[in-house]
Amino acid sequence: MVRHRRTFLVRVPLFVLTSFALVGTAVASQVPEAGSALGAPPLDGSARAGQATPSVPAVQAVFGSPQTFATRAQLQRYGFSFGPSDGQFGAIPAGDGSYTFYAAAGSTSACASAPNSNSGSFTFTGTLDHVTGSSCTRVFGRGDGPTGWVFDRDYAGGGQVSPFLAVGTSGWLMPFHAEFQWSNPETSDHKCNGVPCFYSSLGLAISTDAGKTFHVVGQILQPSQPLSVFNGAGANMPVGYGSLILADANGEHLDNPPSDPSNAYFYLFYSDLVPGSLGACARAVCLGVARAPYLDLVAAALGGNPDTVATVFYKYNGASPDPWTQPATSDTPDESGTAGSYAPLWTDTAGSQASVIYDSTLNVYLCAYLTSAGVTLRSSSDLLHWSAPIATYSEPGRSLYSPTILGETGEPTNGGPTPRVYFTSFTSFPNWGSSIFEGVPVSLTEAMDNGSP
Repeated sequence: MVRHRRTFLVRVPLFVLTSFALVGTAVASQVPEAGSALGAPPLDGSARAGQATPSVPAVQAVFGSPQTFATRAQLQRYGFSFGPSDGQFGAIPAGDGSYTFYAAAGSTSACASAPNSNSGSFTFTGTLDHVTGSSCTRVFGRGDGPTGWVFDRDYAGGGQVSPFLAVGTSGWLMPFHAEFQWSNPETSDHKCNGVPCFYSSLGLAISTDAGKTFHVVGQILQPSQPLSVFNGAGANMPVGYGSLILADANGEHLDNPPSDPSNAYFYLFYSDLVPGSLGACARAVCLGVARAPYLDLVAAALGGNPDTVATVFYKYNGASPDPWTQPATSDTPDESGTAGSYAPLWTDTAGSQASVIYDSTLNVYLCAYLTSAGVTLRSSSDLLHWSAPIATYSEPGRSLYSPTILGETGEPTNGGPTPRVYFTSFTSFPNWGSSIFEGVPVSLTEAMDNGSP
């Protein structure tokens, strides 16, 4: 079921503002009605092997009424100039229904921890219903990555957090959005569609002190096209903020920490663009996935070698005999190399900014992401094969940005019957003074058939 459907083009946030026009022609594909076919072939080669495509779960979703998570005036009092959240955000339970939240933002002189630090990843506090406070603490920022690496030179901010427990150490991992920027010689403001021109990738930060501080350990994902394709020109390359989910080799859900770490993987969702891909993905960013062995990722993050960090993830590409052999980065500090290719998880519509959780009530994964129609949900049983859209939320007269889905069970990456989807709603983007930080509950039920092939 779809609530508040609209058919006009939603503008995209700072880091994806030009993602629907990266090769000169805007892609304005609308989300099909729930129950329509995906129209994309299997991505894992099962059809080539004469096997049936794995089924996708039959799930119905209904968005409830939005409620204000935080007002702009409230966030300004805490010292934020923009955000939070300029992108997806993460949460660590603090007890009694409260959380420490992590999100990309900018600060002002009113920020107690990092006044006028421009941007980075900051903390704030609250419940799933409302933001209640912030010390405006910055946990990392641009240029905090390994010496000599340029992927986070001009912007860095996260992000979702995932716990780990391995090799006698516990802590939290945070993928984050990182940018290399340049001046556009073809525009008077030297920007790309009103924002600094950028080539983005995903970095990784780690905390071993219960989330009090984070240390940037390196780059974990790079777009399939190298920096040289974009640098100095007028198009951006957005990859989102990264969303981590723990599962086994077949995409089956695992508790975190897993009982058998040797059979566990971190799956990483992102956006990418490869001209000539199928369907809507030929000229616009679509969603992909990479993965890394649980123990290897933790060891790399703790080890402090950025080259090891850069080579631990592999992108999924079902066109390859082994779909998990595409390197996720080029392992080049100056971004001169080319990373492996990716396969879009669906091709019927473009999409960006994936936020993924596991829902324990229905034993499914849920993906909230941004489309031209608003914030859209899909479901999956194995993280590779996804349903048609099961619900889309929009607000007439407003533009929605940076969807994040959080579980209501006390563990933010695990949902129950009514998880929450959060986003920033603008009257006029990028005027942050017109923004409201909102949350909407989603009611989930099983369905007899969701129309997927």
